[in-house]
Amino acid sequence: MIKINMLPHERKKTSIVTVELVAAGSLLLVLLVGVAIWWHYLNTTIKERIATVERKQKTVEELQIIINQVLKYEKDRNTLQTKLNTIDNLKKNQKGPVRLLDELNRRLPEQIWLTRLQTAGTLITLRGFSLSQTAIGDFMSALDASPYFNNVKLKISTLRKLANHEIYEFELDFITEV
Repeated sequence: MIKINMLPHERKKTSIVTVELVAAGSLLLVLLVGVAIWWHYLNTTIKERIATVERKQKTVEELQIIINQVLKYEKDRNTLQTKLNTIDNLKKNQKGPVRLLDELNRRLPEQIWLTRLQTAGTLITLRGFSLSQTAIGDFMSALDASPYFNNVKLKISTLRKLANHEIYEFELDFITEV
């Protein structure tokens, strides 16, 4: 036969400690989930910033290559400009000596031979020989009459004997405008 117990059943009382332990465990679980979420957020942010820094470093390296090319271009351009300026100066100065020598040739008497021509800026020094002092004086007058020469001065005039001939050695200074 079957027996059925119809008497009221007594329940065990839950203790306060058990309730507090369950509440503390739940709170601890929520706290751990919050810390895990915060850790995941920080970890993701760090990875994104590291990736951003790497991208920017790569961009800097690419731009540094371009900067080096630009600097090389500037250096080459400056070198080329220096060469062009030198060529222009040579072209400008090319006319001066030609005019100077042409004017000297036009003003040179037949009795005078030049042995040395020295330039220092606009100062010209001539050395040569002459058969007479009159030819030296004529040469100085001819140089003074030239629009290209100024302040003609005789520095030295000495008489020399050469193969039974009297020859005058002279040195002149003057300023050129060429």
